[in-house]
Amino acid sequence: MIVSSSQDPNSRSRILAKQCQATLETLAIDTKFVDLDELNIPNFDNNTIYESSQYKYLHAITKDAVGIVLCSPTYNWGTCSELKKYIEYVGSTDEQHVGALFDKVITFVNSAGLPHSYMAHTPLANSLMLDFKCIINPYNVYVHDRHWVNGMLSEERKPRLVKSMQVMHELCALLEGRTYKSEWEI
Repeated sequence: MIVSSSQDPNSRSRILAKQCQATLETLAIDTKFVDLDELNIPNFDNNTIYESSQYKYLHAITKDAVGIVLCSPTYNWGTCSELKKYIEYVGSTDEQHVGALFDKVITFVNSAGLPHSYMAHTPLANSLMLDFKCIINPYNVYVHDRHWVNGMLSEERKPRLVKSMQVMHELCALLEGRTYKSEWEI
């Protein structure tokens, strides 16, 4: 599953998300592409949200995914709020709901203006790893302004995106046969 979280109509992270999808499809991987900008997700209220069509759709496809590629612009040295909103949606766990993020393989793909915020995804990665026992792909993709040529990803940066998707595929394949199933625990 690939999640594009930018609200910008000219989003570079959306371009990267589409390139991740194309790369995974060349590896014969069935992918689902979700553009959060198209879903008009209401704010999370921990109550009526569970009856919304957006929640039901996102929870179902997230639960069915073995791995998730999370694509986000980098704002203020972090991932965007829409990505965090998605995680709050599908990760909500209480007496009546079980989060859909447990045991997923996660790959981060970030687009930024400057080369300095390459670790902007780290707080979110730590949360997913500790709260939901996600496996974080160490080959994240970080692309900044200097990696774009005429609106396209530079040839210099493409190998990292390809390698990241290959590692994602391998991690998913290796972990699909795991014998454990995680739940909310500390």
